[in-house]
Formats: sequence, structure tokens, C-alpha cells
Amino acid sequence: MASEYIYVHLDSVTNHVLSKGITVVDFQQTLKKIPNNILLLNTEKGIGEYETHTGFRIVRDRENVRRFLEEAGRSEIKYKWVDFENLELLRQLTPVEISELLYIAHAHTHLHSPFYYKLQNNYIYLTLSDGMNKVYYRYLDQFYNLLGKSIREALESKINEKRNFFQKSKVIEKLPLETIKEIVPYLKEGVLLSLKHVTIEENCYCIPIYLLEDRLRAINTNGFSGKDLVGMICYNQDTGSWTVEEKLPLLSSI
Repeated sequence: MASEYIYVHLDSVTNHVLSKGITVVDFQQTLKKIPNNILLLNTEKGIGEYETHTGFRIVRDRENVRRFLEEAGRSEIKYKWVDFENLELLRQLTPVEISELLYIAHAHTHLHSPFYYKLQNNYIYLTLSDGMNKVYYRYLDQFYNLLGKSIREALESKINEKRNFFQKSKVIEKLPLETIKEIVPYLKEGVLLSLKHVTIEENCYCIPIYLLEDRLRAINTNGFSGKDLVGMICYNQDTGSWTVEEKLPLLSSI
């Protein structure tokens, strides 16, 4: 079932995204290319193989990585991993670089650049508590595409949840990358998109965008209100088009 809430807090300086309501399954489904290999930062025996130089376990080859990501989507384990291109360069990591990776796994933040020349990594994926994820992206457009997919699927699930057996499912058109980029200034402040509060008017569905910043408890306690509303992202069923409606200028709402 799609989430009723999608929380996003984007840091475009270090290219990391803190989110809730976007799963590793969603992440995998939008990957244009499965990583060649991944370095597991927190797993136990039984998954992947032990790599002697780093002391971490690894999953090699794209097919094995694909299977791991699928299993991770069904698992209760809070996996933390980073992708890498080849084993030869991995084994050139210095003790300091290895300790930095350990720090990221435990502190959930980076000391220096999260993108390593020797790893050639595009991601660092950190599964946190309470359904939160923190992911570093070398290319933020990959996250924007993921967010667009998650919003589209969540809205499609929402508007079809009450249809009866004989009614045809409504199909929602793809959310363009350009439209997602319109809400990036809000994402940088920390916002909640609430599918629970979708409004419908003349076949136009609007998802409210609430400014939450770091008030993560508000996600589970409904600790937000109309004064936190900064905009709407709307889908017109008749035209199949998406638009963003600004309700409150960002600078006057923070």
C-alpha cells in the first residue's frame, strides 16, 4: 500500500535526502542501472561475502545486488550500504577512508565528501529508525525522478482505493521532472506531502505541502495545520497535467 505521507528534507550542498514514505523498493525500481557491487556497512554473516581488506561484507555482481535490494525491501533489518565499481580499487582504501565509512554507518553523517574516488560510488543508503531513510545521491535528478514516481503512485492508489469491482482504475500520468524541481525550494526546508488530505475539485486532485522542517514527530502525530501549508501539487485528470500552486511564499513561512 502506498504511504499516506511523504516527508522529504533535501540538502543540496552534500546531496543527501532524509525521507519517509519512500522505500528501498521504490528506490530500486527507479534505478536506470543496478550498481555493480555494494559494500555492506552493518550486516552480519550470511549475507554477501567477507572482504578482508575493509572488514566489511560485500555483494558482488549486478544480479546479486538486484536480489539483495529486493530482499532488503522485505526485511526488518536496517541495512546501510555504499556501492562501488570494482574490487581492485576497493582494496586501495586507506585505514582512514575505511574509518570514515564506519563513522557514516554509526553517526549517519559524513566527515568529508561522501563520494569516494576509489569507490566511484553513486549512493550511500542508510536505513534509519521509524521508517526514515537517509540517502546520498551523486546525481540529485535520480532522487527527483524517484520522488515523482512515489507521488504519482501514492496519488493513484489514493484515488482508486474506494472504487468498486466494476469500476475501471484511474491512471495517473507521469509527474514531469520539471514540476518536481519547482518544489525543490520547499524540499530544502523539510516538507510533508499529505495524501491523507488530498482535495478534489472539478476532477483536479491537489496534494497539500506542509512545512515541517525538522519536526519529525509531527508526521506521526498530525502535528501540523493550515498555518504550515505552503503549497499544493495538483493533478488534472481531464488534461493529465501536473501543476504546483504556491499558497505561501517560502521566505515568509519560515
